[in-house]
Amino acid sequence: MNNTDSPFGHPPDDEKNTAGLARRSFLFGALGVAAAAALAACSDKSGGSGGSGSGGSKTDIVVAVSALAASLNGVLDGNGLSLQAFEMNANLQAGLVRNPYIDGETAGTVIQDFNNYVGYVAESYTVSDDGLTYTFVLRKDFKDAMGNPVTADDVVYSFERKWASESYAKASWGDFKGPEAVTKVDDYTVTIEIPSAGFGLTFLGLLANLQGHIYSKTVLDQNKTADDPYAMTWSAKNGGWGLGPYYMESQSADQEMILVANPNYAYGEPSIKKVTLRVVPDAGTRASLVKSGDVILAEDVLPNDQAKLAEDDDLVVPEVSDPIEYVDVTLVCNKAPFDDLKVRQAFQYALPYEQIIEEVYAGRAVPKKGNVNPSTKNFSVDGIQDMVYDVDKAKALLEEAGKSTVDVTLSVSTANQDLINLCLLIKSYAVDAGFNVNVEQLAAADFGTARLQATKQAIIYRNRAQVQTPEYSCITFFKPGDDPSSPSRWSDDLNTQFWVEVDAAREQPDQLNEEAGKHWTRAQEILVEAAAEIFVCAIQPTQVFSKSLTGWAYRSENQNDFGNLEVS
Repeated sequence: MNNTDSPFGHPPDDEKNTAGLARRSFLFGALGVAAAAALAACSDKSGGSGGSGSGGSKTDIVVAVSALAASLNGVLDGNGLSLQAFEMNANLQAGLVRNPYIDGETAGTVIQDFNNYVGYVAESYTVSDDGLTYTFVLRKDFKDAMGNPVTADDVVYSFERKWASESYAKASWGDFKGPEAVTKVDDYTVTIEIPSAGFGLTFLGLLANLQGHIYSKTVLDQNKTADDPYAMTWSAKNGGWGLGPYYMESQSADQEMILVANPNYAYGEPSIKKVTLRVVPDAGTRASLVKSGDVILAEDVLPNDQAKLAEDDDLVVPEVSDPIEYVDVTLVCNKAPFDDLKVRQAFQYALPYEQIIEEVYAGRAVPKKGNVNPSTKNFSVDGIQDMVYDVDKAKALLEEAGKSTVDVTLSVSTANQDLINLCLLIKSYAVDAGFNVNVEQLAAADFGTARLQATKQAIIYRNRAQVQTPEYSCITFFKPGDDPSSPSRWSDDLNTQFWVEVDAAREQPDQLNEEAGKHWTRAQEILVEAAAEIFVCAIQPTQVFSKSLTGWAYRSENQNDFGNLEVS
């Protein structure tokens, strides 16, 4: 069995609920005004979307973001669970392999092929006949952004550095032995042993995403100290040690960050040489700036604003048929009130799912059942409970728990206005089901810490499986732990049932075969029954960008790969 990392939040909000129809429609009245005014003010398009003004040129672009990453270390120092950290991972880091890009559904865009892997830092790889040994041949004459050679020593060092970090999510790798499993054969060849052939698919996915990046040993060694042998403190605020398409040149806290193209990037120096990430806290203003052409791309745009901007022929609002990012409400199970299964299940029925999809996401979302990709081979969501708002069921479950009302504190990041709006809608509807919800808004960095450490009562955030395999989805995130004090301990029976199904699926040599599919499906049914994670809905990408920008990629972390972009 495996225990894993967590996620969370807590709140004080004395905003009063109003009654009747006015309460049900408050979102459009309160939330749309500022954004609508900002969009109206930009109706003059003389600046031109993505033109050569402050929005950028063919080589320099400006991007409006809601916040900056608290640290460049990501998963290594406890600051890796924010959307801003994910964007750093996509642009500053690279793994041995990656998912290739294929044509996307929106013209001029691409999407990751989650079922295949190609060389990245490695030029190629092979697998032994028994499926237990992977051999990676690195690119010859490959250098980091500072011009230092990248060799097998960097690969071995990277795994040592990961396993030396107390914050690193080793549990995501299951029974993998970490640096003990990595062997240098020669300067450009490494072998990695995995615990079972069935782990191969997830193993490649981990190597391709934020858990498996390779670092420049030379740069980090130059900045280490006796007390900090892996230069963790230095690397949190300085660039040049990753192998991705960019390195961080400078940053002004809470204002902007400058990314500069890596001239030695594995796939060739990016077309865009400089990316300025400019902090614009207000979502409506970000929408206004991309419409006017002052920025070429805006992140975290509200769905209602996206719907308006989609009518602009000079802008692109990307869509996919199978969105993998979803809204996740995670409940801490080792403290009241959510240490009671009945209370968790009641809260699951207290959320207004249909209203959230229509009012908060303007129809740019779909129902979500569990967290395994529904298109996974031999996996089915048919037996998984539907997420529905049902006041009577919620009250009946509370009565079984010996309660009539429950006070809940729900924490949310200030970087995500859509989720703040969603919290207010939950607060409005949940009261009828017996839950008095207060909303606490936390700065992005504080929220990331609260999520990682599970210190709050309940949190809401956008989630996605960085690795699109059923094993990763089932063993990562907020899954049941063995320790009775664990914040993710569901109940003795459900904990045992869940891991029986997961372990049975993992024993299969092919984790996508029919037998494995039955066990993954049953594990997801138990996951939803436990109600420690509530899957609210799957959402469309939140970016909007100029039509002059091509190569935008829909990725598993739903962040931008600037290295693949070009400006026409």
